[in-house]
Amino acid sequence: MRNRRFLYLYREINPYNIPVLKEIVKLGYEVICVHETKKKLVPYQVPDLKNVVFYERKDFDQRAINRMVLEFNPHIAYVSDITIPMYNKAAKLLRKENGISVIMGFDTQWRGGKQWANVLTAGFRHRKYFSHVLIAGMRQYEYAKRLGYKNNQILWPMNSADIDTFLKVPIEFEKFNGPRKFLYVGRFAEAKGLKYLIKAWSEIENKNGATLTLVGNGPLRAQIESYKDITIREFMSQDELSKLAEESSCFILPSIFEPWALVIHEFAASGLPLIVTNACGAASHFLINNYNGFLVNPHSSDELKKAIEKVIYSSDEKLFELAERSRALSKSISPIMVASAISSVDLTCS
Repeated sequence: MRNRRFLYLYREINPYNIPVLKEIVKLGYEVICVHETKKKLVPYQVPDLKNVVFYERKDFDQRAINRMVLEFNPHIAYVSDITIPMYNKAAKLLRKENGISVIMGFDTQWRGGKQWANVLTAGFRHRKYFSHVLIAGMRQYEYAKRLGYKNNQILWPMNSADIDTFLKVPIEFEKFNGPRKFLYVGRFAEAKGLKYLIKAWSEIENKNGATLTLVGNGPLRAQIESYKDITIREFMSQDELSKLAEESSCFILPSIFEPWALVIHEFAASGLPLIVTNACGAASHFLINNYNGFLVNPHSSDELKKAIEKVIYSSDEKLFELAERSRALSKSISPIMVASAISSVDLTCS
């Protein structure tokens, strides 16, 4: 029986959103999704989904989106974040006119500083627009509390990798029997800490045949191309990344700061040992230092070097053990959990 309606006001749809939308449909909802489209290096074509209608935000002004959401009359609504004024006004309207739960996605870590302004104004901004917040993980909880949300108004989890795709990657002992193959996936930008990774890689004298592959693009590409022992590949689809994970020995994310970093979840699910900085929000959920990989400080090529060397010189048996542990940790969050967290505050559900 399909008698409930869900409104999804999102920034930019990515592949990992699709499994969540499918799970929401399975829970009995008809879905309207309004989203942004941007010029990406590899544009993502949103697939047709049963019982999901997609609209582009650029086709609406405030009056039009207000009219649409009232006519749709959703039982529950989700807004990706507070930075799009059009969505905020629609959210406030729904709370006033329909009295439904309106959820804000929240992946921002508490860092203080300018965030205190949000704390001081949350009573007539965040809490006026949104009845609940859906946080990415434990590092977002403190900020949500400071904004004045009570424990029963804070939901989890916000994001999940498409784990069905990445759990299909076989974890085979044989792939660790040979030179280590390190993998990075992301933008080639300063915030990703690539200069520290490249410095660490360059300073390792005996790599025992190990290789480093960087998948992505961005402003640092020309600089990276000057290093002959680093392989560069363009952005890939989820299926292509899962195939590359099957050939890899370890995933590295040297970011200076990442509110979440869903890519960690993807490669944990793929069954790869991880080397990740503690600046990444998802590290708290998918990496335990010395258990399924190595946690390092950002801005430290020395710590990255030592972690890479640990992987290079670890036994095949040890890496296989780390890989299996990564996969086990990855199962702690899934698309059905995200969908269920959202639907848990549908006031029409018994």
